[in-house]
Amino acid sequence: MVNLTKEIHWFVHKIMADFSVEVAAEEIALEATELGLDEVEEFFVPNGLFDDLPETLVYEIMIVDDKLANVWVGAIAIYPNSPEGCLQVITKNGVMVFIETFFPFLTESFNVA
Repeated sequence: MVNLTKEIHWFVHKIMADFSVEVAAEEIALEATELGLDEVEEFFVPNGLFDDLPETLVYEIMIVDDKLANVWVGAIAIYPNSPEGCLQVITKNGVMVFIETFFPFLTESFNVA
């Protein structure tokens, strides 16, 4: 039995609920890495969320192939010195199919317009 991290749980649930793609958690490759914002695709940068973006973010990256050989990538960007993510992205074959930004360490709700 695989011990699911909250990131893998989110990814498996999201691609199943939104895209009807079933994958087993043990098939997902997981990597945490710190990347410069100039090293990632524009949709992996939480623009408009912060007054000053840091030079780097930590990314939890999950990759899995479905039964039709589509490559699904889930990424959660984590603001430096924070335990929570600020951006969730899913791509299918390199094309963004889902994005959500949030600011979990504020006590008030925050809308990105």
